[in-house]
Amino acid sequence: MARRLPWLLPGIRRPNFNLHQISIRMPKRIPRSFIYVLIYGIVFYIFGGGAYMVVNQDVLVSIGQLGNSPLFIARSIHTQYLIEGLVIGFILVFAAVSLYLLDHATKFAFDVGTAQKVELIGTILVVVWYIAVLLIFRAKL
Repeated sequence: MARRLPWLLPGIRRPNFNLHQISIRMPKRIPRSFIYVLIYGIVFYIFGGGAYMVVNQDVLVSIGQLGNSPLFIARSIHTQYLIEGLVIGFILVFAAVSLYLLDHATKFAFDVGTAQKVELIGTILVVVWYIAVLLIFRAKL
C-alpha cells in the first residue's frame, strides 16, 4: 500500500524500513556495569540516610528566623536534615566510585603505566573523600 501512495516531496526518498528487521536480544548474563550501578544505588540510599529517614520521622521545631533563613532546633544530636543525608550520600558514592577505579586498575595487567595511573587517581580520590567525611562529621559534632 505504501508503494501506491504518492510521495509529497520528490527530492527526498522514502526510507526502505521494515520493523520486522529489528531484533532485540536479551543478554545471557547480567552486565557487570549494571550490578555496579545497582550496588552504588543501594549504597547511596543507605549511607545517605534513606532507611533512617523512613524509620525515624523526627520533627524539627522552628525557633524563629535569623535574617531570611529559618532556624530549627533538633531534639537530639542524632537528628539528620535532608541535605546532610544527600551530601554524605554523594560523598560516599564518590568514594565507592574511587574504589571502583582501584578495581578497574587491575584490568591493566599488561599495561603497567596505565594501571599505576588509575591506581594513583583512585587512591588520591579515596583519601580526599575520607577527609571530606571526617570534616563533615566534625562539623556535625
